[in-house]
Amino acid sequence: MARGMLQYEPIRDGALEVEVLHPGVVEVYFVPPEHSLLAAARDVTEAQGKRTKLLDINGPDKILTIHPIHTFGDRSDFLTPKYDQVERITIEDANFIYTLFSDEVPTDLEGVFEVLDNLPQAFTKDYAFGLGLAKPYRFIIDAVEALSDCVEIVITNSRATGPDSNGERFYIAEKDFEQARVELNKIDRNAQTASRAVRAVAAYNILAEHLGQPTQTPAAGRSPYRKLFTAIVQGQEELSKEDQTAVIGALTNHVADIAAAQPEKLAKLRGDIDLVTLEMLIQRYETMLGEKLEESRWQTFFNENPFILSMAFGYPVIKVQDQASVGGRKLSGDGEKITDFLVKNRLTNNVALFEIKKPQTPLLNNTPFREGVYTPSSDLSGSMNQALDQKYQFQKQVTQIKENSRLYDIESYAVHCCLIIGRTPEGEDKKKSFELFRRNSKDVEIVTFDELLEKLRQLSVFLRGSV
Repeated sequence: MARGMLQYEPIRDGALEVEVLHPGVVEVYFVPPEHSLLAAARDVTEAQGKRTKLLDINGPDKILTIHPIHTFGDRSDFLTPKYDQVERITIEDANFIYTLFSDEVPTDLEGVFEVLDNLPQAFTKDYAFGLGLAKPYRFIIDAVEALSDCVEIVITNSRATGPDSNGERFYIAEKDFEQARVELNKIDRNAQTASRAVRAVAAYNILAEHLGQPTQTPAAGRSPYRKLFTAIVQGQEELSKEDQTAVIGALTNHVADIAAAQPEKLAKLRGDIDLVTLEMLIQRYETMLGEKLEESRWQTFFNENPFILSMAFGYPVIKVQDQASVGGRKLSGDGEKITDFLVKNRLTNNVALFEIKKPQTPLLNNTPFREGVYTPSSDLSGSMNQALDQKYQFQKQVTQIKENSRLYDIESYAVHCCLIIGRTPEGEDKKKSFELFRRNSKDVEIVTFDELLEKLRQLSVFLRGSV
């Protein structure tokens, strides 16, 4: 926490100097204390010449820039940037920037301390430690430095996470920054819990062995992180491929016996396997979203995992045919109109058609039609017309298709069209325009790739809570 005025001790911690450049814009400098200069073998009479910038505060634009530095004189990197590559951390257009300072920018030490005290939880608030991110969150810095050559991190709500075109600034959306902070906290708590559990059991087992009492096994808990940490703390090694094969073989051979004797444990094992499989699928989906893949790659992915298509609707569906000919004589034949997937309602047999595009497909035009109003892109409107034409052709040919394909359990009561395309637009005006457009499209359900990913993540959270 930042120190109040009564705890400001420049002899011990160094001094702060506030410099007003012009109304609403100030710079804050760190002047090292004498004992740090001595430790660094510097001339103590030149303390003022060693002052180093800590903060830039821009009130009118609501921007705060932190310059993290090393403040301890007994280090060789004294007064240099704290990180290997990143030199600045800027907060702009983010929700918590408005809690840092009001319209009146601080021009004295008391005001600066109030700004430091209101920094988000992930930040170091004591200037004597050079500011920047607190140690548990240093991994965010490491990740940026590993993924880019950027020298500045910008936490914002106006841009998506990623480097700018110049490769100098790495933007992190505020929601992504908060997600990283929460996840790192969760990992830290699980590691501490696992460590305490293993130590408690270790102490118990040492005494229990001398008394001839049964030993205990540390509880791994539900969290995947805690399970991993528990195994690491105990010094457990991963199973070899031979051991894995033996375990799978033994389980397969005795699955009926286990189901009869311990059905609850078999159900839990199945839940664990389903959860691991789902998490691997989510990782694969996230990796694919980060690449520029052709439509055929996404069609293959959904063909391998057809249950994802079910999540686009509010009712259960099963796949009937991929790359189905809806304009030919039968589904598997050659026709002018090919839909990516033909599925049906598992209960009513009513058919739905899927058209799969790419995550990179733009949904809206970049230039607003009117202030705050964006029109659908030609890619989006063209894809919708393509889906509607497929529906039209299928309804015309459905009787012949059913007869020639010998598929009599499909119906065309009210053919549902689903278009998987693009990503959810950024910015409130674009989100509003997109929602207004798609919610008024009664014949084509529009689902974005990132919405399907979020549904997978929610399913994973649900499964974790029930395993």
